[in-house]
Amino acid sequence: MSRETPDTSKFELSESPGHLLHRAQQFAAERFAKSMAGAKLTQRQFAVLHATAKKEGLTQTDLVKATGIDRSTLAELVARMVKNGLLEREKLADDARANAVHLSEEGRTLLELATLGAMEADAAILTALPKNKRASFLETLRRIAVTLEKGEEAAKKARDKEKEKKKKAKKKAKEKAKAKAKKTDKKSKKSAANKKPKETSGVAAE
Repeated sequence: MSRETPDTSKFELSESPGHLLHRAQQFAAERFAKSMAGAKLTQRQFAVLHATAKKEGLTQTDLVKATGIDRSTLAELVARMVKNGLLEREKLADDARANAVHLSEEGRTLLELATLGAMEADAAILTALPKNKRASFLETLRRIAVTLEKGEEAAKKARDKEKEKKKKAKKKAKEKAKAKAKKTDKKSKKSAANKKPKETSGVAAE
């Protein structure tokens, strides 16, 4: 059964969750930048600094989970922040492929300023709501974030599962082809042996 095409004429930006969240995010970003008093730090960079300060020595994989920033973006972000002297990295003793991330002194100082800016920005956002609505608003945002993240994780697991399935199928097909080739080669050798003329022995008649 085909799905019914929705009536696009009923779409309204003023009732679109995606559009409204985007507008709210624009406002939040502007307030954050204004509260930073000229310090050049983005919201994502602030999230990385804050997560690192909460638990020193996190790996980049840990930071992906803590901040919600995708892996490739976070890797580039951390690299720039290390270059700018905000973070420091060191190889883990038990895993040479992974790096533990720490705050530098400069990063720690900037985080103090940034946290004040973030708190001012958050306060400005929440003033748009009555006091009795603020807690439920934050809970709704948390629920949306967690639900969507779980959806992404489920999708990733499904992709990984499909990838592993294809890998196993490819390996099985390769082994099957190899066994078939071996069987064919064995038959060819047997056939060649059967066709080979037998040697005769005996004493010639006088």
